[in-house]
Amino acid sequence: MIRILCPTDFSDTADLAIAYAAALSKKIGAELTLFNVQSIVSLPALEIIKGKHLATEPILEKLEEQCYQVMEMFKITCNAEVQPWNGLLVDILAKRSSDFDLLIMGTNGADDYYEYFFGSRSYQVAHETSIPVLLIPTGCQYKNISTIMYAFDYEHEQLLPMAQLSKWAKLLEVKVTVLQVKKHYSREEELYSEEVEQRVINSHDLPDVVFDTIYNDDAISSIHSYFIKNQYDALALCSTQHSFIRNIFHKSLVRTLSSAATYPLFIFHE
Repeated sequence: MIRILCPTDFSDTADLAIAYAAALSKKIGAELTLFNVQSIVSLPALEIIKGKHLATEPILEKLEEQCYQVMEMFKITCNAEVQPWNGLLVDILAKRSSDFDLLIMGTNGADDYYEYFFGSRSYQVAHETSIPVLLIPTGCQYKNISTIMYAFDYEHEQLLPMAQLSKWAKLLEVKVTVLQVKKHYSREEELYSEEVEQRVINSHDLPDVVFDTIYNDDAISSIHSYFIKNQYDALALCSTQHSFIRNIFHKSLVRTLSSAATYPLFIFHE
């Protein structure tokens, strides 16, 4: 059974991510869990005195009502979990997500509570979790994912991380385009790329895959423009690279795209 975790704070951004997660769960026969982290310090003193369990009961009831609505509409299994806030939110999500196969969360680039933890810091969550994270920007309605663009400098690394991507590509039966952005053309580098491409094709880990290379100094802009031009359904990025994507990933790539992109971002680790 595939298990999907979807954190929420009951905002519009979170609700949209829940709807997306529910539709995807229905498509692949997954079990969905809605997850809320409740800050005890934001509660009235009397509620804190009652204890963490009692203080979170109203939130759990609200979340269970959302689960009921999801089950009624999408005909899937949906669970509710509320956890007291007892540490860094990123760490809480990373630890809890270890029992799941995919984390789906919303992002909108705003300055409200949800965006502070789930948008501007969504790249931290994606980096810290061991499972793939699917970021859903505000306004991004669910549609079947049939094409994925995967940005990675496989020539420089002479390998292509794809274990987690391969699992979901096969599950969703999608076509994957692997894109690398280079500053200039080199015949020697092209030969290295061809070796990696042939190994990937021979492995059958990505059954329906094509490769492309573009030349531009601005990697982030090039990735975004290529995605929009070719109308892909989701952008995949690996967070554990050693050069190209890793460098810009830790600087601003996911953070930038999570605040500007209108398409799903699939962040994975191996």
